[in-house]
Amino acid sequence: MIRMKEGSGIVVANKKIRMMIPGPVEVHPDVLKAMGSAVEPHYGDAWVAKQQRVTEILKEIFNTAGDVYLLVGSGTCAIDAAIGSCLQGGEKILVGTNGYFGDRLVSIAKHNGLEVIEVKATWGEELDADEIERALERDPSIKAVAVVHSETSTTVLNPIQDIGPIVRRHGQLFIVDAVSSLGGVPFSMDEWCVDACATATQKCLGAPPGLGPIAVNERAWKSIDRLQTGEHGWYTDLRVWRQYAQEWGDWHPTPVTMATNNVNALLVSLTQLKAEGITKRMERYRSLALQLREGMRKAGIAPFTPDEKLNPVLTAGVAPSGVNSAEIVRYFLQEYAIQISGGLGALKAGIFRIGHMSPVMTSEDIELVCEALASFCRTRNL
Repeated sequence: MIRMKEGSGIVVANKKIRMMIPGPVEVHPDVLKAMGSAVEPHYGDAWVAKQQRVTEILKEIFNTAGDVYLLVGSGTCAIDAAIGSCLQGGEKILVGTNGYFGDRLVSIAKHNGLEVIEVKATWGEELDADEIERALERDPSIKAVAVVHSETSTTVLNPIQDIGPIVRRHGQLFIVDAVSSLGGVPFSMDEWCVDACATATQKCLGAPPGLGPIAVNERAWKSIDRLQTGEHGWYTDLRVWRQYAQEWGDWHPTPVTMATNNVNALLVSLTQLKAEGITKRMERYRSLALQLREGMRKAGIAPFTPDEKLNPVLTAGVAPSGVNSAEIVRYFLQEYAIQISGGLGALKAGIFRIGHMSPVMTSEDIELVCEALASFCRTRNL
């Protein structure tokens, strides 16, 4: 039987579960309190000031002078809005894919009626910026490039800082999925020539799921404004969100009823992030990643990616020979009350993934994970 415990955790059989999956994350108790506060209206002076404060902090995390909107929905909703708003059916988009969520970008693009050119890399390897450039040189009719920053299925960080300038030089739009990286991994939207970037609140931003922040610059708006109204429907047409922000922004800044409690929770988590310091938070996550990798190796388990390419908020381990990663996931939950994840797709049985992107994650949590890994290996005589 599962029940909620006061604070930020879940209790199973009288054990508080440490949730260390790739998201959603455990949130600070004060964030939960804000989520459970009285419902308030999504318009009026007080609300406008609050939502503006949230978007101001998000701009700082995106590192952009562009516009930021809070879409009510998942990170995938924000990605759909970015791809669907910037391009029209029949146009070409190049998608870099080296994992499950790169494949999802392909699916989203196709569902928007786009012609997709794929540049693939092996799952576990990063995308090759030079290969993307060669694809753009072969086909100048490509209108945009879309890439996942942190490929959650493999923990690989793609080199968008290298890809962005190439895309800009060739005149295309650059659309980035930063769902599992923004707030935990260094990100410079404007410097890296990113034109539209989508993320989500339930990972490194440290809040519950429900909002899909999206940042858009002037180059993206030029592409959006050339399209016929209604090409992409209404809800995820970014022009609708801009219209309400411009025309109703002084009292009702969104076209839909905003998830006010989610915004209240997000404001608390963002305020905590600012108080700790964005750079310090990221350094702390990196330290946790290095600690985890050291513990993995001591237990006899290899990290899936090399240390020089570590993801500071998410680590994958290679399941030992003859072991299905589901066994490790089950052992962690049953014996240590730690929830981790197996792999996805072709890597489902071969790797396990441990998220350490929660703001409340500590060195003690990582120490317990390392103990659990060592215990699992001892029980299996590995």
